[in-house]
Amino acid sequence: MKQRKRGMPILIALGLLMTMLLQACSGNSGTAEPTQSAEATKAPAATEGAKEPELEPYEVSITYHGKPERDVALVEEKLNEFFREKINATVKLNPIVGAEYKQKTELMMNSGEKMDLVFTASWLDFFSNVTKGAFIELDELLEQYGAGIKEQLNPLYLEAPRLDGKLYAVPTNKEITQSRAITMRKDIVDKYQIPLESIKTTADLEPWMKVIKESEPDIIPNFVSGGGGDGAMYEQNSNYRPVGPTPGKLALFFYDYTKSDNISIISALDQQIVDINKSEFERARNWYELGYTNSDAATSSTNIGDVRKQGKIWYQNAVWKPGADIELNLSTNNQFEFISNVIDEPLVTTDLTTGSMFSISRTSKDPARAMMVLNYLHTDPYVVNLIVNGIEDVHYKKAGDNRIEPIADSGYGTSALFWVVGNQMINYLKPGQPDDLYTNWIQYNNEAKRSPLLGFVFKDTNVKNEITQLTAIATEYKAISTGGIANPVKLLEERNRKFEDAGIEKVRAEIQTQVDAWKAAQK
Repeated sequence: MKQRKRGMPILIALGLLMTMLLQACSGNSGTAEPTQSAEATKAPAATEGAKEPELEPYEVSITYHGKPERDVALVEEKLNEFFREKINATVKLNPIVGAEYKQKTELMMNSGEKMDLVFTASWLDFFSNVTKGAFIELDELLEQYGAGIKEQLNPLYLEAPRLDGKLYAVPTNKEITQSRAITMRKDIVDKYQIPLESIKTTADLEPWMKVIKESEPDIIPNFVSGGGGDGAMYEQNSNYRPVGPTPGKLALFFYDYTKSDNISIISALDQQIVDINKSEFERARNWYELGYTNSDAATSSTNIGDVRKQGKIWYQNAVWKPGADIELNLSTNNQFEFISNVIDEPLVTTDLTTGSMFSISRTSKDPARAMMVLNYLHTDPYVVNLIVNGIEDVHYKKAGDNRIEPIADSGYGTSALFWVVGNQMINYLKPGQPDDLYTNWIQYNNEAKRSPLLGFVFKDTNVKNEITQLTAIATEYKAISTGGIANPVKLLEERNRKFEDAGIEKVRAEIQTQVDAWKAAQK
């Protein structure tokens, strides 16, 4: 009894305290509205249907390698409907035609222009742009917002676009290797009974050049464009492959891809490479003089695809993957059928693995949102095919669950974005493409030989001046491989002397040192 009496003042005090609290919380209307307790203000448990905080509106720009098309604004509008609902974002599509892409994007990067997702590649000096600070590190962003990317991509893809162990780009999910092939129009092969399977080198083509020259006046027997390559005719005659990626994508340093240990780096001045070049350059000049090669070979900038579509070529040295011949057929609107003789085994290299990617610019105002959009580009068939093929019933008709019929002259869908954007494995199939195309690609990737230098990236810090000089010299003499320049062997020797004076041996030694250190770190 005494204990109960002793507790009464405490109960009365608590009652008064609660009354005061309720009065203090009453609003202007006089109705009491209880405040949330500390416990109540915590984020609700996942089982209570928690929602992410609402995102502020943001426009994600997508700068990519592709021909601007008439209906790009219509596609953009459809994308914006999707992304507003999903992540409160819009997108700005910024296609830049291939011939202008490198120059324009580097100007944009150098000027600090606001960009978000930027298409990049080893052949667009990706690693050099990383060292300049053009792109941001992606490991944490990928972990937070790229779960779908990580599920879709073979982990091998994410090992190549790294510098000092840090990820700076996400590769397109497509083939990561290629073979080389001699590819010909099937009607020409059939007409002249050309033994395609026995043709493996340019020398093997020589007798057929004469036949085509004499019998097919509308065909250019040996079409050459673009001012030639770097003057390194090595692949058809040896196991040497270029070390890459190097600044300017110079094919001036080589290794034997069949050797995994004690990798020796040689340069374009190595006698084996010099002898191959002399032989190939002399043949190219002979073909030019015989009229097999187009007269403007040394200066032409004509796209080989345009000439192919016109039916003016019968063969080309091509890269090959499953379905490559069908892609060539499609590029001519199926006017011509192409067949290939694959002449070497597929090799997975750093260059090829980083041949089509998206980075996030250092000038992005919301990198997280950019990664969210990129994640959709790898996982959502609607988004991917909207950018690649356009709008259903406007730019194409569905011909099955995963197959379409493009609508001719529709205003969109001719820019060949299938290898550029996100995940090619979820692109719709087009007429002529087999149902198992993407399955074959995956198998092709998995079975291809890995280069012993896969993942190696050359840093040019110690030889920047030499690289600059070598690049200028290679550009100056680029056309000697076309056949369109007289005395190619004399010019080759002149070029090589300039390479020597410019420090090609110093660069070769630096690459060798870095390769040795990189290999040692792999053990």
